[in-house]
Amino acid sequence: MKIFRTGSLHKGRIEAFSDGVFAIIITLLILELKVPGLEGESHDAELAGALIKLLPKFMSWVMSFAMVSIFWVNHHRLFNLLKHVDNGLLWLNCLFLLLLSFIPFPTALLGEYHREPLAVVVFGATMTLASLVFAWMRWYAVLYAKIVQDDLSVTFLKKSVRQSFLLGPFSYLAATLTALVHVTGAIVLYALIPLYFILPRNVEDRDSTRERLAL
Repeated sequence: MKIFRTGSLHKGRIEAFSDGVFAIIITLLILELKVPGLEGESHDAELAGALIKLLPKFMSWVMSFAMVSIFWVNHHRLFNLLKHVDNGLLWLNCLFLLLLSFIPFPTALLGEYHREPLAVVVFGATMTLASLVFAWMRWYAVLYAKIVQDDLSVTFLKKSVRQSFLLGPFSYLAATLTALVHVTGAIVLYALIPLYFILPRNVEDRDSTRERLAL
């Protein structure tokens, strides 16, 4: 639809707004970690037991923090390649932020009900959709609207778009489907996914284009 390809907007405001939403999301994630309340006179053993019960919530917080951070890094890298934004990318970015702003809920759900397949599936489905929409944003900016900088390698950009659709959404979807048969296995996969995207890899082309765009 050509109507969405109209406009030549400065990308500074959309980056500032997005960074603000990212900051709020990361702040909300930690709110589910509350100091355990012990009745009467407490002892170290009781406190230790209460803290151990918090481990699932702690793990879900760490995983979500890492995943949101990866989304932020790749969002920054993508917008660093753009000349400007148009109305289509503006609304796709809003859809992406909508999904990200939902992440604190499945994170809390996973921390509270980590043995329940439905909780694990809701967490994975949220991450899958967010990753898919981000890949859609990259496809739109690079191949459809073509609002990237003129001196960037077309070959690299096309490759990054393919990887964006295959790696991120496929990884999260695979972990989500695993939850239907093995809950613990799915959680392990969730924990491993950020490691792949965080670890440095060989990169190509020049300047910012050399940074492989992961999700």
